[in-house]
Formats: sequence, C-alpha cells, structure tokens
Amino acid sequence: MVAVFKGELSAAEIKSKARKLGADLVGIADGALLEQNPPDPRRPRRPSDITELDGGRVIVLAKRLNHGVARIAAWNDRHKYYNDELALTRLEEASLELVYWLEDKGYPAIIVPPTHVDPWTYSNNPDRHLPGLLSLPHAAVEAGLGTLGLNLQLLTPEYGPRVVLTAVLASVDVECDRRVEHALCLGPSCARCRWRSASAPANCPTPIRRRRAG
Repeated sequence: MVAVFKGELSAAEIKSKARKLGADLVGIADGALLEQNPPDPRRPRRPSDITELDGGRVIVLAKRLNHGVARIAAWNDRHKYYNDELALTRLEEASLELVYWLEDKGYPAIIVPPTHVDPWTYSNNPDRHLPGLLSLPHAAVEAGLGTLGLNLQLLTPEYGPRVVLTAVLASVDVECDRRVEHALCLGPSCARCRWRSASAPANCPTPIRRRRAG
C-alpha cells in the first residue's frame, strides 16, 4: 500500500489493541525468521505459503482455555469441546477486529486460524492428523509467548499449555519480540510431566505471572 496512506504504528500499540479486543497474550514474530527456519523443511508452512505480500510480521494472539474443563480427564467430553469452541470464537473475533483496525491504519492483514489445513494433503484417512497452514506454536515461540514442550506443544509462563492460538499476518514495520531464553518444559525428569502422552498436563508449567513489555 502507498506509504502516504499508512499511519504510524508501534509494536506496543498493536499489542495493546489486541489485548483490548480480548487476547490474553500477544507477541510479534519476524516473518523473515519463520521463512528462514521452517519447523519442517519437507513441509515448510511459511508465511509466504499463505501470502507473498503481507507476511512481514506475524502477530500471534492467544486466548486462555478454561482450567475447569482441563481438569476433566475424558478427552471426548462435550463440555471440553463447548468451552474450547467459545474461547476460539472469541479469539477469532478479536483477530478479525485487529485486521480491520490495521487496515484502517493502512496495513492490509490476514487471519491465520488454527483450524485451516491444506486440503491437498488429505489422504482419505480420518485418523491422520493434518498440520495447519502455518505452525502457530512455532510462530508463538518466535513471538516470545513461550517455549515448546517435548511433544512440540506450546507452553506459556502464564497459562501453561492451556491456550488456543491465531495469527495475523501484516507487513507493518514494527519491533519484534524476543524468544524466551529458558525452556519452560523440564523434560522427562519432571515428575509432573506426562511426557509420553499426547499432551502436557494442564498445570505444566506452574503458571508464573510476569509483566510483558508493551
């Protein structure tokens, strides 16, 4: 977009707006780093695979999931689905409003939800997991929201693994966040970690409240 139509924006303003819209956590990753370091070179899942124009910054938004339903052991409990879907809907609405806000400032943007997959990778096997078009956990790591556990699940200092993610792609030239330097997952030596299972415990790691810049 022509520069004359672009308003001045800072990373702090973008993150403040995302929080006001309902995101619990927000960080900004450098799209170039995600291009250079895809999680799987065989299936890169880069910002440029979604858009070649507006992937300069990857704004990652997170919404916490209810701790109450995380305490229900059954994976197929309908209350889990209902509560989690409400959280995802709230996050998607916040992401859409952030896109409109960015575009009003002169920066075209696009939402990357956690539920979109590449249909061409479907192999007629309903039990086979299909990855998203962009690895949101890896983007969240680059955006400084947390670190990966042994099963490549995102762990955040504030909410552990109890978050759902979306991303907003926009080529807005603002400062990116730094990665968390210390691993939040203690590995197999952690007595609370069900590291052989498909997911980390809901209270792993023990939530640590911290003040985030911006």
